[in-house]
Amino acid sequence: GKATAETTGIVNWGAFIGQGPPRYYLSLDQKQRSPNYSYLLVNLESADLMTHELFVSIENFAAERFPDANLTVRPMALGPPAWPPVQIRISGRDIDGIFEIVETVEAQLRTTSGARQITDNWGPRSKKVIVEIDETRARLAGITNRDVALSMQTYLTGLATTEYREGDELIPVVLRSRADQRTDPNRIATMNIYSQATGQSVPLGQVAFPVMVWEPGVIERRNRLRTVSVEALLEPGYTVADVLGQMRPWLVEQSGSWPFGYYWEFGGEAETSGKANTAIVAKLPIAVLVIVLLLTAQFNSFRKPAIILLTIPLALIGVVIGLLAARSYFGIMTLLGIISLSGIVINNAIVLLDRIRIETDDNGLEPAAAILTAARQRVRPILLTTATTVAGLLPLWLGGGPMWEPMAIAIIFGLIFATVLTLGVVPVLYSLFYQVDFRAAGRRPSPGHPGG
Repeated sequence: GKATAETTGIVNWGAFIGQGPPRYYLSLDQKQRSPNYSYLLVNLESADLMTHELFVSIENFAAERFPDANLTVRPMALGPPAWPPVQIRISGRDIDGIFEIVETVEAQLRTTSGARQITDNWGPRSKKVIVEIDETRARLAGITNRDVALSMQTYLTGLATTEYREGDELIPVVLRSRADQRTDPNRIATMNIYSQATGQSVPLGQVAFPVMVWEPGVIERRNRLRTVSVEALLEPGYTVADVLGQMRPWLVEQSGSWPFGYYWEFGGEAETSGKANTAIVAKLPIAVLVIVLLLTAQFNSFRKPAIILLTIPLALIGVVIGLLAARSYFGIMTLLGIISLSGIVINNAIVLLDRIRIETDDNGLEPAAAILTAARQRVRPILLTTATTVAGLLPLWLGGGPMWEPMAIAIIFGLIFATVLTLGVVPVLYSLFYQVDFRAAGRRPSPGHPGG
């Protein structure tokens, strides 16, 4: 569609009825074709227009006019498709048993602060008519189950009796009732059932009873078990951890009384972020080991690598301060920022320790004087590299959006704090590890001031 004077702020929009759009970006969670599903894509003039108030107003508008609709309004996702954010999967073999548990989970989730719009991924149940045959009456009338099935197929679906050949095409000739009769549920009981044995027709209502039941329109399986996902959206100011933190103790307690073969697990954001963290943590020990081996081989010492590695945890103080000051959050990108920060801290510490070695080995200074001289000489280059890195990351902080902003904040504040650590804590740790006495350096006369 095109924007009009009444739709200020909207550039254009597109609607997809009965299905989702093609995968126009990588993280799109595509849904199966369904007549009760639609997808509306709206392009706005500015990201500033995408406020929570706008989303709430659209949801309220739809709730007032379409109370049966299940509406979700949100910006495009940046990470893996994990929507809705809160998902609790219930798995088992029996559908009725699963839904008994699902109903209790949904009821508990409605009382949980932070959760809203609780649904399940199987959706509403669909109507189905089951024909229960009275075997005694059917035998008396000479009707078999096959007669009932064949007559109903002919009446409702149609029975291909023969084929008509036209040129090189075969056109089936189908015998069935008129369209207005097929769509009228009240005529099912009056449908005539033809007996193959007697050649007589008997109304269906005399030998069978049509019964309407409600059955799931969708059956989802996970690891070969029927699985229902209880889903919820978040209230403003709440996170997935807040909601699931309240649900976990309740689920642990309740699952003890569930029948054998029924399980629960968390999906949504908790699952995707957990997988991402697991992937990083699995390789992190190997990376740390390689760094320790390289540092030990480079310095041919254990004390110097220990000094360098001890400064990395202290740099996290700056990260925490930065996240609190900027009111940001700790996510997967923040973790990547901390890993990058560790590399910068190690680099600065290596340079400072190597300068101390040059002062002692090449220039012949005493250890205490070498530490002071090296620290003074490295102040300018370390501050310059810190300033350029911080300046380069400022655009990522201010304009990187929710994906890059936490990583930039972690590196900027962590690096500022780590610079103080490198120039202050590393010399102190070096003095402690190598037992350098500064009292002699304090009494040592300075050049040009004898006795001073």
